Amino acid sequence: MTQTVGDFSAARQPARAASPPTARVVRIVELLAGAEQPSMTLAEIVRQTSMSRATAHAVVSELVECGWLIRDPSAGTFAVGPAFVGLVRSAESADHLVRWAASAARELCDRFDIPCFVARRTSTDAVTLASHAFPAHLTPESAPHPWLRNGSRIRLRPPICREFIAFDPDDARSDWVGQAAESTRTRLRMVLDVVADRGYSIERMTDDHVAMIEALSSLDTMSDTLRARVGDLLTELSVIDYLPEEIDACAADDTGVPVVTIGAPVFDAGQRVVAAIVVCPNRELRVDELHRLGEATRAAADGISRHLR
Repeated sequence: MTQTVGDFSAARQPARAASPPTARVVRIVELLAGAEQPSMTLAEIVRQTSMSRATAHAVVSELVECGWLIRDPSAGTFAVGPAFVGLVRSAESADHLVRWAASAARELCDRFDIPCFVARRTSTDAVTLASHAFPAHLTPESAPHPWLRNGSRIRLRPPICREFIAFDPDDARSDWVGQAAESTRTRLRMVLDVVADRGYSIERMTDDHVAMIEALSSLDTMSDTLRARVGDLLTELSVIDYLPEEIDACAADDTGVPVVTIGAPVFDAGQRVVAAIVVCPNRELRVDELHRLGEATRAAADGISRHLR
């Protein structure tokens, strides 16, 4: 049976069996890998971990054999070895952002049976689609989002990509809003405040939303003058995001909320938005469905942010 957004509360992860041998290895490595941790004797390791001497000796011997620990024969102590240090340095230099975010997007896709993608900030004024996930019944070719292609570049131009701008400093937000038609700037400022408070953007579903995004993404090929005119026109034609009172009105009237996408920001250690996880329901959602899906998307993005700190 296909799971819908309304089935959110029923989603459960399968129980995982514990692995005591793995836990013992991790405990000893964590014990000796601390920045201020001196070398330790086997007796000290036993006391710190509460393992039996025989168990601790077996684990430590295996770690020495693979180079994760080294033993000082004269002192009878153990310390972190070069193989482990090399592994840590390699992991630190690797770019894990897209990998982690792609995994989170896949989990959301499987959980709610809707397409999801990862957008990464690749310059000061553009994001690039770095990964996408589609339900089993869809393919990139058959999905109702023809602009969802890995490598697609989208300019950070009003009114799209709000989840990237809402958390920027005031001057950057003002510069972004200043690119929009003057008649839309008041709403854009309000929407950015709402996105920053809510934690995710909501793209309204309209008959022309796909055409609008494709047009906004192609503005780089135009002259500066024409780009500004077309961009202003597209912004004026769009109703930007949802304010809280508009969602409340839908709830009061018991009507659906038409939603194309929900995008939640991923922050780096400096609290800069470096990516977004975006889910694509592309249909009307009940208000409670919208809130559940939005919170799930924000939680997934927050999980990646914690890894990057």
